[in-house]
Amino acid sequence: MIKWTYITNKDNSARYTLGEIGESNLICIGINPSTATPVKLDTTLKRVKRIADINGYDGWIMLNVYPQRDTYPENIDSIANLDIIQDNNKAIKNILRDYELRDIWAGWGVEITSRDYLKNCLFELYENFDDSFNWLHYGDLTNDGHPRHPSRMSYSDTFKPFGVENYIKKLKQK
Repeated sequence: MIKWTYITNKDNSARYTLGEIGESNLICIGINPSTATPVKLDTTLKRVKRIADINGYDGWIMLNVYPQRDTYPENIDSIANLDIIQDNNKAIKNILRDYELRDIWAGWGVEITSRDYLKNCLFELYENFDDSFNWLHYGDLTNDGHPRHPSRMSYSDTFKPFGVENYIKKLKQK
């Protein structure tokens, strides 16, 4: 039987977690969630699930830098909603507490630069993870060094170590 995690805010305008919990789980961190649900996965989540499976994971959990739901990242808030950011980090802390999780797929793409506040959201989100986590990116990084979004990946790509600390240092300088 599949155990799902699916946490949203009251009006369903923000999604904090979505995934199938297994024995060996892959966390994927995107930029913002779409309207996907456990009964209706979108193309990105179907791809995350399949890539996790191909790479030996029997579970996957989708988290996001900014939890506002919209199919198009360019439509998210122009000014950060601090309440949903706080709730996002709380949900992440809870999922990390409740499950055995170690591998993190960084998959937010170049969209991290599309709103000034998104970098700060990533910095806050990063603080939820200690040194025991294994940060990965899938396929090649973009020309600017960003990890690619799952929707733009081939099933034949591979996971590679992602130097998240150096990435964040560089992002803070921009």
